[in-house]
Amino acid sequence: MPNNNNQKKIDFSHLFIGVGGAMIGAWWIKNEVAEWKKSRAEKDHPEDVEEVCKEIAELLDDWTPTDCKSENDYTIDLFNYLADNCDYEIEMYPNTSEGRPDILIENLLVLELKVNPNKAERDRLVTQCMGYSRQWVTWAIVIDASASKTGKIENLLADKGLEYILVIPYS
Repeated sequence: MPNNNNQKKIDFSHLFIGVGGAMIGAWWIKNEVAEWKKSRAEKDHPEDVEEVCKEIAELLDDWTPTDCKSENDYTIDLFNYLADNCDYEIEMYPNTSEGRPDILIENLLVLELKVNPNKAERDRLVTQCMGYSRQWVTWAIVIDASASKTGKIENLLADKGLEYILVIPYS
């Protein structure tokens, strides 16, 4: 009869170390990718970006467009509203190395507006956001679009690895 006290004990501790190491490695890679996706503004001026984004988000919550018919009208209306309600440097249609964003705030945040964009305009928006997001935090403001169109924009951005670009719908 075998002696139970002499049976070999199986040591699984090496598995726990391996799994723990894999989890830490995955966390590190995720954080490195998140760091890699940050705009130049976020890397160079993280506190300023946070302050600007917070204040502009609050202002956007309170913005009510007035008498706008075209994308240009909405852009002018939003530009004037922001200029009247904050102390940041705000530029409309500035010429930059990345193109001409609709609104550039404090050289940290871009607001790109689209009114009920069709497929071609949605594709163009993704391309614009891709370019702008290298340099600045970039938000897409989508006006008078259905929830499904807004969702398509979010999906297009995510498919291109740009899920960090905020899509803000206005009806």
